Amino acid sequence: MLYLIVTLAALARFAPHPADFSPAYAALLFGGACLKKRDSIWFPVAVLAVSDFLLTTAVYGMHFGWADTADWVGFAAVAVIGWWLRDKISVKRVVAASLAGGAAFFIISNFGVWLGGLLYPRNLAGLGASFVAALPFFGSTLVSSVLFSGVLFGAYEFYRRRTRRLGHAAASPQ
Repeated sequence: MLYLIVTLAALARFAPHPADFSPAYAALLFGGACLKKRDSIWFPVAVLAVSDFLLTTAVYGMHFGWADTADWVGFAAVAVIGWWLRDKISVKRVVAASLAGGAAFFIISNFGVWLGGLLYPRNLAGLGASFVAALPFFGSTLVSSVLFSGVLFGAYEFYRRRTRRLGHAAASPQ
C-alpha cells in the first residue's frame, strides 16, 4: 500500500497542474517517513526520476542533460527530511518537514541550474539571478508540499485507523 501511494503521487505529475504544484514533494516525504528504511530514498527518488525523465523528454519534448540530475539530489534530500518524521508523525512536524523539504529542493535544484552554466553566468551574481528567477515558483512549491503532505499523511492515518478498527472488530468475539 505504501509503495502504491508513492507511485500514484508521482504519476499525478502527468495530470495538468500549475507550475511546481504537484504531490511530488509529499511523495518524497511520505516515502522517507513510511517506507522501509532501505527503500525510503531510492524508491521514491527512482519513481520521480523516471517520471521526470518522461515528462522532460516525451511530454515537453525537451533535452535531458546532466544538470537535470541535480533535481534527483534534491528529491533525495526531501526523502531524507522525511526520516525526521519516522519517530513521530504529527500535523506540526509534517508542516515543518514539508516546508523544509520544499526549501531544500528549491536550493539544490536552482544551484544545479546555475551549475549547469547554460542560463546564468558561473559567478555569484549568476547564482543570485538563478534563485531570484525561481522565486515566483517557490510559493507553489511550498503550498503544494504542505497541502499534498497533509493529504497523503492524513489519508494514510485515516486508512490505518479504519483498518485497525475493522481488524479489532473482526477479531473480537460477539
